[in-house]
Amino acid sequence: MHNTPTSAALPNARDHRIDWLRGLALVSIFINHMPGNRFENWTTRNFGFSDAAELFVLLAGVAAAFAFYPRMARGDHAGVALKALRRAGVLYGMHLVSTLAAVGVFAVAAWLFANDGILELIGVAPVLAEPWSGTLGVMLGGHQLGYFNILPLYVFLILLVPLYLWLAVRHVGLMLAVSAALYLAAHLLPIDMPNFPTDEGWFFNPFAWQLLFAIGIALGIVKVRGATVPWHPLAGGLAAAYVIFALVWMQADLGGRISFDLLPMWVDTLHKSMLPPTRLAHVLALAYLLVHSPLWGWLARISPTNPLTQMGRNSLPVFVLGSLLSMIGYIALVHTGSQLWLEIALTLAGVVLMTALARAMQARLPARALSAVWSRLRRTAVTTVELDAPDQPTSRR
Repeated sequence: MHNTPTSAALPNARDHRIDWLRGLALVSIFINHMPGNRFENWTTRNFGFSDAAELFVLLAGVAAAFAFYPRMARGDHAGVALKALRRAGVLYGMHLVSTLAAVGVFAVAAWLFANDGILELIGVAPVLAEPWSGTLGVMLGGHQLGYFNILPLYVFLILLVPLYLWLAVRHVGLMLAVSAALYLAAHLLPIDMPNFPTDEGWFFNPFAWQLLFAIGIALGIVKVRGATVPWHPLAGGLAAAYVIFALVWMQADLGGRISFDLLPMWVDTLHKSMLPPTRLAHVLALAYLLVHSPLWGWLARISPTNPLTQMGRNSLPVFVLGSLLSMIGYIALVHTGSQLWLEIALTLAGVVLMTALARAMQARLPARALSAVWSRLRRTAVTTVELDAPDQPTSRR
């Protein structure tokens, strides 16, 4: 990495390519979270070892560097910590809202269709069977519904930002070394966040996934400093070979361990939960090839008003909406069975609604609507006071 001094002028222009890729990941996640939808056969997870989750976490690290690193480089440690804490609070709140909304959706669907089996699809049944312990588990971040387990990971990652940036200001390599040590501990000890009320750990082990986030932070810092990750033919050749290998492996459906049991399980498994080296290397190889390809230059010409760009810029509300819509689609496909017309309708409707929300957020329509409501309430209150006020005597000269 070619670095410039941290005191150098920091670019302010937003890189819309990052937003566009995040929007693409959001659409892929929406489709993948609707099992039974044949369009999931065409998302990235079918053509390599990593999928939209790895891409999104990597880009989240890049975005965190853009948002927080300039302030940390100026020595505003308290400001960065406070901003990260507030962001973590927002993420936690949205996790609770989306989880409770999903419980409601599945409970209503089970009642409408007289099918309690619907409650078993993503783990809603334990929450309804033991409301007190189930609700407490959700509140503590331990009991996570299927497909609603990524926001707790982001809360954990955002809380790491002040520490990782403090280390990165001293040396990016120091931050990556600490992160790599934590990654190894997650696999070798192993360690995970506790679950409640069950005895299992988190699906996305945050002690493992934080390494990808830290790498994203490092790449973001390089970008903020106005530097680049240089191209090297050997690195490019190895990255291309690995991407092609992963493509052939997945298309041939050769199984979940690429060494055929010659290497330890944690090294070569493809299981997503622990972010094994196989998946980590794949997303990094794809990123390396992308940023050094002509496609990266072409993506720079994408308009800020592009639907995917706007989704990526407003990723949190779009993700929450997409998650709930995908669950509605999941229930519909389970109840009716896979039908092409229904899969097309559900997919198109979901993408359209996600696009509409992103455009509304971009135009600040929710804020304007709340402002209009507040103004109307104020005018109503003032009018009421004026009408109820007693008559005042006429002033005399």
